[in-house]
Order: sequence, then C-alpha cells, then structure tokens
Amino acid sequence: MTAQVTVGLDGSEENVAAARWAVREAVLREVPVRLVYVDEWPTAPEVPVSYARTRAGRRRARTRSGPSSPGRPLRESRRGFR
Repeated sequence: MTAQVTVGLDGSEENVAAARWAVREAVLREVPVRLVYVDEWPTAPEVPVSYARTRAGRRRARTRSGPSSPGRPLRESRRGFR
C-alpha cells in the first residue's frame, strides 16, 4: 500500500482547516493527498442529489483547502450509488 494523507470533507469551516492541514502534511511527507467526500446514506426513498451538485461541493472544498504542491496532485475518486 502506498503512503498517503487522507482527510474527509463535509464543507464545514473546521473541515477546511483539516484539509489545509492534510495538504501541508502531505507536502512535508512527500506523499499524495486523498480528499474524501462522504454523503449521508438515505434512510428513505428520496430524489437523489445530482452528481453535479455534489461535485460542485467537492470542488469548493478542494479550492478552499489550498493548492496541491507540484508533483503532488490531489486525487478524486467516486464510489457509491450516485
């Protein structure tokens, strides 16, 4: 398994600070950063949130967490039902 720094995203101000810390740690350790956006699993049938809307939230969190360092790109992956 490759070393990396992982941080969960939810869009809160505290979370932005945590994402910035994760980026700094990854730069210091010279490892990639993985930003994980977690969405609540629905308990009842509902109209699904559009992927574009959740993607916009992830993009805002990435932008607010600071730039990735050269050669240390931020990665995005998606799993789940949406």
